[in-house]
Amino acid sequence: MADDTNNTDQGIPTPPACDAPEPVPPAQPQQPPTGQQMPPQQQPYQAPQPGYQPQPQPMYMPAPLMQLTGGMKFGWFVVGALMGIPGIVISWLVNVDKLPQVKSEALKWTIIGFVVWIVLGILISLAIGGMITALVAGAMGSAGYYGYDYHGSW
Repeated sequence: MADDTNNTDQGIPTPPACDAPEPVPPAQPQQPPTGQQMPPQQQPYQAPQPGYQPQPQPMYMPAPLMQLTGGMKFGWFVVGALMGIPGIVISWLVNVDKLPQVKSEALKWTIIGFVVWIVLGILISLAIGGMITALVAGAMGSAGYYGYDYHGSW
């Protein structure tokens, strides 16, 4: 039996001895003070070794909001249109700590949304009122009340 693939009488194999030294964790770079960027690493990329714990990345404070985007303006417009005066108060309260330009832009778009909603409400009310008036005048004219005829005076 030259080719015995059944490992029943060989016992448990032992792993070969490794003469490699223990992995040395890389030197920790100094972290810059908060708000400064960290210089890029000058070392080539090395795959993480077993048992290696990655170092936490420094946290940077986000930059302040300098201006509103188009989506933010539309959002404040919708808040003003759907909520009215409470929407204006919410817009003012949410943006108290922002830059004055951002705060005024948010308030402006909220007020514009509120005014547009009021103007649309008035126009729709006038249109519906005109249709109801025409309906009533036509109904009165067809019922024989000639003083309420909608067809004019000729």
